[in-house]
Amino acid sequence: MNTEEFYRLCHSTDLYKSVEQKNSDITGGNITRKEIDLIDEWEGVERVMISGLKQDTFDYFVQHRAHKFKAIQFWKNKLVEDWSSLSTLKDVEFIGYFHNQRITKMWDMTGNHALKGLSISDFTRLHSLDGIQKAPALERLHFGDAVWPASVLDDLKPLEGSRLKEFTFSGKKIKDEDVSVFTTMPDLEVLNSPTNHYTTEQLAWLVAKLPHVEGYALKPCIQFENRSEKDVLICGKRKPFLSSGKDDARIQKYANKFEELVRQYKEE
Repeated sequence: MNTEEFYRLCHSTDLYKSVEQKNSDITGGNITRKEIDLIDEWEGVERVMISGLKQDTFDYFVQHRAHKFKAIQFWKNKLVEDWSSLSTLKDVEFIGYFHNQRITKMWDMTGNHALKGLSISDFTRLHSLDGIQKAPALERLHFGDAVWPASVLDDLKPLEGSRLKEFTFSGKKIKDEDVSVFTTMPDLEVLNSPTNHYTTEQLAWLVAKLPHVEGYALKPCIQFENRSEKDVLICGKRKPFLSSGKDDARIQKYANKFEELVRQYKEE
């Protein structure tokens, strides 16, 4: 699984066949076991999107039907409290889970031998990734916000020494902002975060210590197209939007400072 495949599985709903619900609504509805059983009629389907699960129907789906699929997108199953039954899915390659208000901890991922990609979005009570280190094949991980600014992590210590190739954080905050954990990840290729999550100094330090790693915010600034005025965002906590042409001198000053910091950190 490469970055493009992972991104599409996270964000492209048209990749999935949805379990039809007669009573579906914007909240996710309420799916029945009878509706879940209709999956038996499907042929050649490898990716499924399912919503409206409560704890009993979540466990029923995972135990009796989920093994058929390579990729599963759980959409608005917000009342599920325990997702430990996911540990039985030894052949699933991607799991996405959007919006949950009750889950507080990861499941035992030891048995998920094929799981390469995991996306967790808009979880209000899950604040630790402890357990990720038990996933034998996990390469790409996204944790954060898709709609609501609700995702908070205590720290990134569970990632220490992991074999992840990609980590994306799009949440509200990480309480412990120590970035040195990323230097312990030998296979890391992509590191993404909001441009204002880390300080300019932290971003420059990461560029210096991880020159082979790519990332949305691992640069002095970002140029946007089709913006009438302020079209350049300076990367770093509390850094401004500026206007190309009008603010070129300021933009260059920020860029020069960033590159100087990178040089300094490389020499440490």
